[in-house]
Amino acid sequence: MKTAENSKKEQSTLEMSSIEVCLPENDIPAPAVDFFSDLENLRVSSNGTEEPIVETVLTHVPVRKPSREWFFRIHPQHVLETLVLELKDEGDTLLVDRSLREALVGEKCVDVRLIRLGVNRQGTPFLWPMRKPAEGRKDAWALTAVDAAREAESRWTRVQADMSLGAYRLAVAKVDDVPRWPKESFNDLLRIGFKGAVVDSLDHPVLKKLRGEV
Repeated sequence: MKTAENSKKEQSTLEMSSIEVCLPENDIPAPAVDFFSDLENLRVSSNGTEEPIVETVLTHVPVRKPSREWFFRIHPQHVLETLVLELKDEGDTLLVDRSLREALVGEKCVDVRLIRLGVNRQGTPFLWPMRKPAEGRKDAWALTAVDAAREAESRWTRVQADMSLGAYRLAVAKVDDVPRWPKESFNDLLRIGFKGAVVDSLDHPVLKKLRGEV
C-alpha cells in the first residue's frame, strides 16, 4: 500500500526524468579525434635530418692529463708544442708567450709541453699537456705517456700510474665506438681551454709571485 510520502517521491522522479536537458551549442563537447584512423598523421621520418632547436655552447675545456678512470682517444693531427708554466700546488697550467722563454730560463715550472687534444667516452674534450721525454736518460713516465697517446690515436685507451712499475700502465677497451670530437676548431679549443691563463708579459702576476714581488 503506497503511502503519501512514496507517491510524492515517484511523482518527483517522473518529473525529473521528463526534463530535457538542453546545452548551448558551444558547450557540446566535440567527439574525440581518432589518431589511429590514418597512420600517416603519426608517421615520422627516422633519417635524422631535423635540426635541433637547442645548440650547446662549449665554454670550458679542461687542461689536464686523462683521469685514471677514463677510456679516451687522442686526435692524431691536433698537437701544439709550446711553452707552459705549471703551478702544481694550484693544479694550473698557463701558456707562456715564446718571446719570454729566454727571460724565464732556469724557472723549473716553465718548460716545453706537447698539447694534445683528447676526448673521453662521454664526449668530454680535454687538452693534455704532455711532457717530452728527457734527452740522454731513460724517462719511463714520459715515454709511457707518449705510448699511451699514440695508442689512443686509434683505440680507446686508459692510462694509470703504477708506482711499483715506475711508469704508466696501459689498458685498451675492445670497442669500436667512433669518438665524438668537438665541432670547434683546435684554435678555438685552445682559446677556451687557456682563457685567462696566458702569460704574455714579465709583469704577469704569476711571474711576480715567482720572483717574490707580491
